[in-house]
Formats: sequence, structure tokens, C-alpha cells
Amino acid sequence: MSAPAIDRPTATTPSAASPPRLGPDDAVDLHLHTLASDGAWTPDGLIDHLVGAGIKVAAVCDHDTQRSVLEVIRLGRERGVWVVPGVEVTTRWSNRQWHLLVYGVAPDRSDTASEPFRALLAEQDAELQRLAEDARQRVEASARPIPSLPDVLAGRPMWPFHVLSALIKDGHCRGLKDAAELVVALGGNFTTDLPLARVVHAAHRAGGICVVAHPGRADAGSLMLEADLDAMLAEIPIDGLEAHYRSYTDQQTALYRRLAAERGLLVSCGSDSHAPKTPVDPRPWRAAWCAALLGRLGVSVEDAAAAEPDVWAAGMDALAVVPKSPAEQTVGFVEAAARAARSAADAAKAAANAALSAAEMAEAAVAAVRKLHTPDPAATDTPGEGATAGSTPEGPNGQAAPAGEQVLEVAAEVARGN
Repeated sequence: MSAPAIDRPTATTPSAASPPRLGPDDAVDLHLHTLASDGAWTPDGLIDHLVGAGIKVAAVCDHDTQRSVLEVIRLGRERGVWVVPGVEVTTRWSNRQWHLLVYGVAPDRSDTASEPFRALLAEQDAELQRLAEDARQRVEASARPIPSLPDVLAGRPMWPFHVLSALIKDGHCRGLKDAAELVVALGGNFTTDLPLARVVHAAHRAGGICVVAHPGRADAGSLMLEADLDAMLAEIPIDGLEAHYRSYTDQQTALYRRLAAERGLLVSCGSDSHAPKTPVDPRPWRAAWCAALLGRLGVSVEDAAAAEPDVWAAGMDALAVVPKSPAEQTVGFVEAAARAARSAADAAKAAANAALSAAEMAEAAVAAVRKLHTPDPAATDTPGEGATAGSTPEGPNGQAAPAGEQVLEVAAEVARGN
């Protein structure tokens, strides 16, 4: 099934230099992040790495923002790397989140055609900043100070990712998953999304190209099956699939290349690198593997058409993930179970420590109340006389000890587990 045809402008890139002509083996990476969203690549650090790795064309696709794009484009052109403007928009379709790579819309445009797309990115930015401030207040109100937050922000607008990072840095959480779950438990949220149809329509109006990011990533919550793709295309004219991705096996690449070819969709190649070795460095994908997409972006690949249909085959990508054997899968399950058990043990230990602290506080409160209501022996008429065994504790003037002390005693017993 092919995407419905629509009239839209050609994808545009800011022009000051001409895009390069590539050979089929030249290296490209069309999915990279920077510190503008949740990455740690600085613009100059990213370009340094791309130059060293021999990558000729790259796309900066930060989550829901293009703050780094123009700087990376400028630095790239100074050093011979052609940088395509991009963004990875968080969208929703069929009650699931989908990440959408939008290529070819420069962030410094001010024309009418690009206004709806620029507006939806501004909307995402404002909502993420609102969620971040809400999360910060909830975290700090829960007696979890995050003094590292200003250092984490380093002058950037605050997004939920920065609050989660500060929670980790200040020792309140082990990782992003724990931090995100804590924010949700406190009544907050850390993510937002826009309708996929709206984003695609706005991007197409601006001349952008829309590619579903990492459709084979089950851990991202948006694993795309063939039926999903057909249902999506029946409603929304997406342009392509990220058929080459850092975590794919050859079998997955073959699947998504086939799905794209049968439906007339473009193919993209991306590492999704966020920082050095995080999760991976930028990857040198062969330009021939995504030649049609590059051509739509103004980058021609020599002899690409002549290489079809043998442009890619299993075994050509030396960095493709090798499927685990049944024995390795079993070991992986055992290791995962062990990690889960350790996490449960840590949680139980924390709960026990909290219960012990509560018991100690309750016992201290009981002692304080008893001291307050214990008669002064010097004021007793008959020395040695006092409450008989089993009688209700008495306060001054022979009155029964207040109910508060009895409640505290019961609370202390409960906290001790008695």
C-alpha cells in the first residue's frame, strides 16, 4: 500500500554552499542528537567526531527542538560536513507514541508555509518547560533537594529530562527509568506528544520529509508491525522508515527495507547517537543504502540507481547486531531476573529502614509523653505507692494518661512489627 499522493514543496535546506555529490560507499548518519535535548554532544564536539569518522552527511534530529541545528550546520560547512536540518518529533497515533524524524525544514525560516510546523515545535517546547517546572516543584516538595539542577541545565531551558538527570546526579534515583517513575508517582509527568497527522501535515506543508524513527525498537514502545504500517498509511502519508538503525539485526533491516520498498517509501539510516559511546558513536552508514532520501534532500549519490536491487544484503553491515543464541537469551533472562531481584531487595531494604526510623520516632514520642505525664515522686504523699500492675498509666493528679500516649504506644508497636 502506498502513501496517498499530495502536493507539497520540495524539502529545503539553508543554502550557502552546495550539497556534496557522494559515492555509494561514502558515510552518512541521519539521526544524531545534541545537548539541545537529551544528548551531550556539543555542536563543535559532534562535528569534530564526524570529521574524524569520515562522515560526509549528517542530520541533527534532537527531540522536539532545533536549537542546535544552525550552529552545527555552520560548523559543518566550515569543515566539509553537510548537515541536514532535522528534528525528532514526539507524536501519538493509535494510542501509542511514535517518534517522527522530520528532515529538511530549517529553523530560521519565517515563511508562511513553515509557520504551522514552527508553531507546533514552539508548543512542544512550552509544554515541556511547564512539565519540567511542575516536576521540579513536586520533587523538592517531597524532601528531595536537587542542587545539581543549575549545573545540569548549564543555561538551557529546563525540560523534564534535566529534572530527571538532577535526581540521578543528586543520588535520589539510579537511572532515568527510576527518576521518571518517581515523577509520575509524585503526580507529575515527563513527556508530551502531538497528533501524528497534525505533525505530518505541517511538515509536508513546509516541504519536510517524514520518516518513522526506529520502527523495530520494541523497548521504545513503538514496535511497528506490517499491519501497523498499513493502518498508518491508510490515514497518514508518512514518507519513509528508518530501516537501518544501531540496534537492528540484518533480519530487522531486511524487514523494514522490504516494507519500505513494497510501499514506495524512503529508507533512512541513523545511529541515534546522543553522546560519545552513548549509546553508540555516530555510525558510517553507506550513502547507497538511503540514496533516495538523500536525493530528496538535495544530496546526489553516484551510481546508486545502478546498484539496485543489490544495494544492501545481509552481511554487508559489519556493525549489525548479531542475534543471540538460545543459550545467550537464557543467560540474558537470568541476568535480567537477577537485576530485578536486586532492585526488589534494595526497595525492601529501603522500606525496612524507613519502618525502623518510624519506630524509633514513635518510641521517642512515647518517652516524651510519658515524661510529661509522670508524677514527681517528691510530690507523692506515700513514697513507693504508684500504679498497680496492669492499671492504666496515670498522669498528674492521678488522672489517666492521655489517649495520645496510648495511640503513640500502639503506633510504636505497629512500626516495630509487633
